[in-house]
Amino acid sequence: MSRRSVQIYGPGSNAPVTVRAGSLQVSEYMAEVAAGNVPGSTVWKAMGEFEGGLVIAAGVDVCRSYDFTPDGPDRLYTPDSAGEQMTVVSESTEDDAVGGTGVRTLRLYYIDAAGAEQTEDITMDGQVEVDTIATDIRFVNDMHALTVGTNGVSVGNIAVYVAGSTIPLTLTQMIAAGGNKSLVPHRMVPLGKTLILRGWHCSEAQGKRCIFRIRSTDMYGVLIPGVFCFKDTSYVNGNHSGHVPLAVPIPELSIVKVTYWADAIGAEGSCSWTGELRDE
Repeated sequence: MSRRSVQIYGPGSNAPVTVRAGSLQVSEYMAEVAAGNVPGSTVWKAMGEFEGGLVIAAGVDVCRSYDFTPDGPDRLYTPDSAGEQMTVVSESTEDDAVGGTGVRTLRLYYIDAAGAEQTEDITMDGQVEVDTIATDIRFVNDMHALTVGTNGVSVGNIAVYVAGSTIPLTLTQMIAAGGNKSLVPHRMVPLGKTLILRGWHCSEAQGKRCIFRIRSTDMYGVLIPGVFCFKDTSYVNGNHSGHVPLAVPIPELSIVKVTYWADAIGAEGSCSWTGELRDE
């Protein structure tokens, strides 16, 4: 846990108790954060998966971008820092607000051009593109279904990409067919916040050796836009890394993601990471 002292508010109490660093295990401290008992801190969790992995020298982002026809990019697109308008569309007509059996409406969580956290709700129209109202989207952090039809999950792959562009060129976020929540472990830290990475894990299921690396666009607390520097690494081959503790500070406006380097075609795997998002 941090070296700082924190004030923890017990359930139903307005009186804070000061707790010094080292007096709680990290897991206990994070449980207090999750319970809302540490003012100015929240838990951030991201998870991802992929199938049919390819061997790409520059690595492949952990996500299911290859599920699209044609394939999405090896590494997801990073929107311009000035912000851009996005398009949302499904590969199935059933992901439709009017009688669709799949996802009918969904919510985007994004960072705007000023670095602030925002949300926008999208009314799906199947294979018809729906543009966001927002035109200043700097990064899409997450997305999930708000309402669904009888299927309970999406029927097709749902993409978010730059308006006027294409999935292969500018896919930035997605929900894979059969899901109702993004499985893309990419996040941008909002302005005025610091993310403390607390731990991560990764796994590979087909006996195809992969190197997983969690990385972010900063080093030693200094932002380096466009350069995803490694923060930790793990080799896996038909097994899993187990939980790997971390204590890595990530500054505001840095992007965290997980990328894999496979030795053979056909790998499949998953990952997740957890952190504490703090007010600065």
